[in-house]
Amino acid sequence: MKARPMMDRLEAVFDIVPHAESIADIGTDHGYLAVELIVRGKAKRVIAGDVHKGPLESAKSYIKSRGLSDVIDCRLGDGLQVTKKGELNGAICCGMGGFLMRDIVEEGPEPLEFYVLQPQNGQAELRQYMVKKGYRIVNEIIMKDMGKMYTAFLALRRDLIDAKYNCAALQMTCSDVDPYHKLPMTSILWSVGALLAKEKPALWNEYIDFLIYQRQCALDGMTVELSHTEKYKQLQHEIDELASLR
Repeated sequence: MKARPMMDRLEAVFDIVPHAESIADIGTDHGYLAVELIVRGKAKRVIAGDVHKGPLESAKSYIKSRGLSDVIDCRLGDGLQVTKKGELNGAICCGMGGFLMRDIVEEGPEPLEFYVLQPQNGQAELRQYMVKKGYRIVNEIIMKDMGKMYTAFLALRRDLIDAKYNCAALQMTCSDVDPYHKLPMTSILWSVGALLAKEKPALWNEYIDFLIYQRQCALDGMTVELSHTEKYKQLQHEIDELASLR
């Protein structure tokens, strides 16, 4: 079977995945990312996990057609619970909520060396959890796919930075100052991305406009009676904060 192209969103995520012996693709869907991790030399072995039998069977079929069944192991189950201690260097989770990703990391058999995460929501809570868990967020990206905006980040275990992973080897620029270090828990940068705010990549202004639009839609949907609530005030405050980040 011919190679199937990945969505732009997954291509962007692929670019920030470190090279490693073994990586898990959790929520593998049809297995496209798992295959590319092997074919393009990001990993020597991949565990492709999915909680849904249908997509996993599709992934198995595609992986077999590419002749990669001996290096990509498809497993049906919940998150990283399909893996065992000592099997992995890192894991990738895409297209899920941030709270679910937090639970996947927490319920895994061990803290991995790195995680590449692309949450659909709950970005602030997920970033805060990873930092508290002993990881440093070293790269953040914005991508646009089919008219929607997405972000993803790479979190490395702090005790392995420089000892095993360094910015030069990862082909990325890492600031000497960690913008998340001592960042107030109430800062909107946990939700937006402190590294993104510092670097302001090409899609930055469009991304900020998108976040403002989301909050403005929520405000517009509130009744007059709700216009004096704390939720209304919080949304308006966030809009003002976001506008100042342009």
